[in-house]
Amino acid sequence: MFDLRYLIALGVSLLGTWAQAQTSEQGQTQPAQADAARWSLSAGTAHASSASGDAREQSVSLRRYTELGSVAFERLQLQRFGLQDVAYAIDAYPRLWNGAYANVRVQHAPSQQLYPRSAWRAELYQNVGGGWELAASHDELGFDSHVRIEGVSVGKYWGNFFARWRHQSVRTDVSSGNGDRLFVRYYYEGDADHYVEANASRGRSADFSTAVLEPSRSDSRGLALYHFVTRDWGMKLSWSRSKDSSIAGTTERNASLSMMYRW
Repeated sequence: MFDLRYLIALGVSLLGTWAQAQTSEQGQTQPAQADAARWSLSAGTAHASSASGDAREQSVSLRRYTELGSVAFERLQLQRFGLQDVAYAIDAYPRLWNGAYANVRVQHAPSQQLYPRSAWRAELYQNVGGGWELAASHDELGFDSHVRIEGVSVGKYWGNFFARWRHQSVRTDVSSGNGDRLFVRYYYEGDADHYVEANASRGRSADFSTAVLEPSRSDSRGLALYHFVTRDWGMKLSWSRSKDSSIAGTTERNASLSMMYRW
């Protein structure tokens, strides 16, 4: 277990270190990078509905971009089963050696009513040439029954398309399982600010950073749209439908909307 103060201290340290690195390299920044956004603020809401009840989650994230990658502070709030919970997280994407980057996330929920009290993940991505990208990940979720997730994935870029397949192995103190997830994105304007995505998963392959999605679901199908209306303002819409494993023969529907502003 860790205290929220350590979470804040870690974030301040990361921001300070990366801002200092950016300042020291400022003279080497190319003109094309001068107009790049240094900050982004996003706020989103998600809703899940099934025979076992509804869930709503709200999130706010402030992200800082530097020459060495990006780091964000996040606040999550979840309502489900008549309960409400709040979690805080630091989510970073540091750049590593040539063709490699990582995702490191630390999350803490002081009251631990719906979210795990503590959770962390680390994922390493490596470009191996020819448009191929490999990744390996590890997640730890501090529920009453501790959850450990090991993942491997393969991604491929071709033209304006990108596809990724991910396999996950999930272990708790009393059970185990595995799952697979595939998504395909089409960057319809040829840049990272505009894409549509179709995804499908089977087994225990949901995103465990949020408690809106049940880790025991059996399969899911979904769509997503990511679009910046202007250089500064953007949005993300997503929808999915899955089997609700808590009640046999029923389905769960998820919808979310996020708005983003960067400067």
